[in-house]
Amino acid sequence: MLKSICEKLANSRFGIAAMCLLTYLGGFIFPVPSDIMLPPMIIGRPDRWKPLMIACVLCSVAGACSAYLLGFAFASELATWAQSVNLEEINQATTLMAEYGPPILFIAAFAPIPFKTLALAAGAGAMPLAAFLPAVVLGRAIRFYIISKVTLQGLKWMQT
Repeated sequence: MLKSICEKLANSRFGIAAMCLLTYLGGFIFPVPSDIMLPPMIIGRPDRWKPLMIACVLCSVAGACSAYLLGFAFASELATWAQSVNLEEINQATTLMAEYGPPILFIAAFAPIPFKTLALAAGAGAMPLAAFLPAVVLGRAIRFYIISKVTLQGLKWMQT
């Protein structure tokens, strides 16, 4: 169902706005991968893959910054809540951020692991923005570049 909704949005005049909104929300609260709209948008307009990819990177980074700010603003509340409900994912993210810092954030930004949880933990742990932003931007740029190129290659194969 979500796939058909995304495909319909991708082909509408609201496609880019919907992609940007879903990518932003996917960066910190939406439980769907932030890149769900990029392939259908590229398939619809392969000549615009670069601006679409850049829009995804910027919106995803904005979402990650929102997660960071939420973590920073509500660090003690998040810690209390995570302990009370024993959320293993948040506890693991906090441990990973404390132990590895920016490198684990870069890997999370690039790989399909719970990136928003680590961005939240980075804020809760008060990671310096000078370390947070480069890791997030580079990781997200690589991820969306690979998704764009794989989509373009798949489109090329389908047309031959």
